[in-house]
Amino acid sequence: MKRPLFTRLAAALLFVLFVCSQLISQNWLASVRLDTTQDQLYTLSADTKAVLRDMKQPIEVRLYLSREALTEDPVMRGFSQRVADLLSIYQGEANGQIKLTLVDPTPFSAREDEALKAGLTPIPGSRPDDAAAYLGLVLKSPYGRDVVLPLLNPSDEASLEYRLTRAVTKLQEAEPIRIAMITSLPWFIATDPERGGLRPIADLATLLMQETEFSLLSPDFQAIPTATDVLIVAQPDPLSDAQLFVLDQYVLKGGKLLLLLDPASTIARDGGGGPQEGTQTLGRLPQTWGFSVQGDVIADRTFALPVQTGLTGRAAIAPQPLIFQVPVSGLNQDQAVARSLSQGVHVATPGEVVSLGQTGTSFTPLLTSSPDTIRLEAKRALSGLSPQDLELDWQSSGQRQVLAAEVRGSWATAFPGGDPAKSGASAVVKSESPGQILVFGDVDLLADSLYIDGSGAVADNARLILNSIDYLAGRSALLDLRSRTPRPRNLVVVEKLRLAAQKRVLEEEQALESRLELAETRLREIEAKAVAKDLIASDVTNGELAQVRQEVRDTRTRLRTVQQGVREDVARIKTRLMVIPGIVIPLLILLVGLLIQVFSRRRQVRLAP
Repeated sequence: MKRPLFTRLAAALLFVLFVCSQLISQNWLASVRLDTTQDQLYTLSADTKAVLRDMKQPIEVRLYLSREALTEDPVMRGFSQRVADLLSIYQGEANGQIKLTLVDPTPFSAREDEALKAGLTPIPGSRPDDAAAYLGLVLKSPYGRDVVLPLLNPSDEASLEYRLTRAVTKLQEAEPIRIAMITSLPWFIATDPERGGLRPIADLATLLMQETEFSLLSPDFQAIPTATDVLIVAQPDPLSDAQLFVLDQYVLKGGKLLLLLDPASTIARDGGGGPQEGTQTLGRLPQTWGFSVQGDVIADRTFALPVQTGLTGRAAIAPQPLIFQVPVSGLNQDQAVARSLSQGVHVATPGEVVSLGQTGTSFTPLLTSSPDTIRLEAKRALSGLSPQDLELDWQSSGQRQVLAAEVRGSWATAFPGGDPAKSGASAVVKSESPGQILVFGDVDLLADSLYIDGSGAVADNARLILNSIDYLAGRSALLDLRSRTPRPRNLVVVEKLRLAAQKRVLEEEQALESRLELAETRLREIEAKAVAKDLIASDVTNGELAQVRQEVRDTRTRLRTVQQGVREDVARIKTRLMVIPGIVIPLLILLVGLLIQVFSRRRQVRLAP
């Protein structure tokens, strides 16, 4: 066969193979994907597949996607395609129960009016004259119920599957979870007298109002709504005997209770409002239920979080044992509410939850400190102690403390004499069904400032509370899915270097503070022994003062040297991290290629006639 003819036939064959491969990939392999992420974030979870398989009612999913407007932003373009692909997978897994419709709301069209009417949030363009774009969802059931996700954001990509599955679940549920809350925390949620209704302050309050049917009981409440699935009691003002009786009866009738009682609220101390101490607000009820929240505060040196502290007029960062993280190792992975949490939980000046060993009551820890802890009086913990102050008096207990627990049991009433407000009224005297209580020794974990920064949530505080509510309400199908986030991949060497540097800097600061205290004491002694004519200085005194000042300057110089050394160590590690993948690995690949080429040529030479 002539070479030109062979070349044409080969080219035609390759073209046919290319077209066939595209047709096969689009029609038969469209749903085939390779997920190489560590946490399999692009693979549907077993929980989602179970929800889609068990769908009893068909739903329509309308994805409003402004394709042309989002193409200029590579992040939004990629994320919007990810949303569309994921919804197509949902449709395939739902056995025909999901009808997916893609809507492109072009500017000034009826579809844009439809998107706005549905409650979608417009995405402004990068220039003032750019038209708004849309990326949101509307899910409709045939019975008139709608769920709207007004804006899908790339920053929430890790929780995208949960949000979609939760939206599908809402349309399948006969009734939403009903939550009632007793609290005196103005920084969490408040009533809006002008507009009426509730005004969420904390991010978690917003989530609760979005995911549940939420109500806030007034401070003078006399009853708990009968349809309440879960009652949240978070750092309330002291309750009257009549109100305590209402709680007692709610639990004895099988009501589920989420308690957050803090011996020392840092948010209240810093002006956020609410009581600083809340461990005694429920009177004798906790003891009746078989546990107590201690009035002392737990400080944890191993799990301490870095905070800004001031020393001698200079800002510094040091680990604060009063504000610490309960990492994955401190979470009870056998319990559904904490099993899949990967970012840990941040707490501030928490109290210990203690089992009283009551017969017929089970006590299961949920959050546990490290063994390197001490106890502090609540007032002292709220007095503004610095990490340096705590370090000076630290005597480790060597024991882990329980900071949150699940309590189950059957109990007798704490009011054997009946309702204190209505003499002779009928009352439940013992549990009609086993009771279930989740109790936390910290209320500050609800605050945004403890677990949210500019990049989003850095701890699992909100997920833990939402998991607790779903768990108590008996709807635990999505607990693992809610907690499904990328696990942080810390650089072990850098983390060890950071901790060691913090310790060295703290030691230098303590030495500097001690020297300054000695210098101030000596100056006061000199002033007390002042000689005539107000001459408090002598050649000897001047020499001593000069020596003290020189010691202070030398200590500050050493401190700067330590900090500079830390920065240089981190810079060297960063350089290595850039050099190894950017230069060394390509050079190794090039070297291997050259060696293969050399060996190949030598083999050809040996085989040549």
